[in-house]
Amino acid sequence: MNRDLFYYLMAPLLFIASLLQSTAAARIQVSGVKPDFVLLLVLSGTLIYGSRPGLIWAFLGGIALDIFSGGPMGSSSLALMLAIVAVGFGQRTLSRFNVLVPIGATMIGTLLYGVSYVALLVGVEGTAKFLALANFRNIQYNLSFWPTLQYIILPAVFYNTALMLFITPLLNRVPERSEAMNS
Repeated sequence: MNRDLFYYLMAPLLFIASLLQSTAAARIQVSGVKPDFVLLLVLSGTLIYGSRPGLIWAFLGGIALDIFSGGPMGSSSLALMLAIVAVGFGQRTLSRFNVLVPIGATMIGTLLYGVSYVALLVGVEGTAKFLALANFRNIQYNLSFWPTLQYIILPAVFYNTALMLFITPLLNRVPERSEAMNS
């Protein structure tokens, strides 16, 4: 697979992934947990190209998710970007060809994405109530942290990690920068 082809296809792929995540992912949910296609795609891109493009893709993918899901605009972007910043630290020092690296990145990324997204939703709800904004009076997410962590975020960590096991062989087919220049 050409290294540059995946790079330039990321924006349309993120759009398609966010559309699928908002619609068709409900068909493959397990115990009420849906896969995070956008997160998996951005994590894969970050492991290949680094955290700088990963942050841009996290922003774009998050905006697309918020458009299709109806969530507060920018909340998915911020949560995805936080996950990518954390995962991007190890991108240069650890080889993505070791199966534990994409697995660990997925576990950490999913956990940070889920926790930060819930925190942002709670913050939006609390701010709307505090400011008594007329347009936002109907915002009620009713998210308790521990049940959300236990029944949604942690199962999502395992679901996304299982999916990453299938994505890793495809991820490893994209050559490293030095390999791409030599061939």
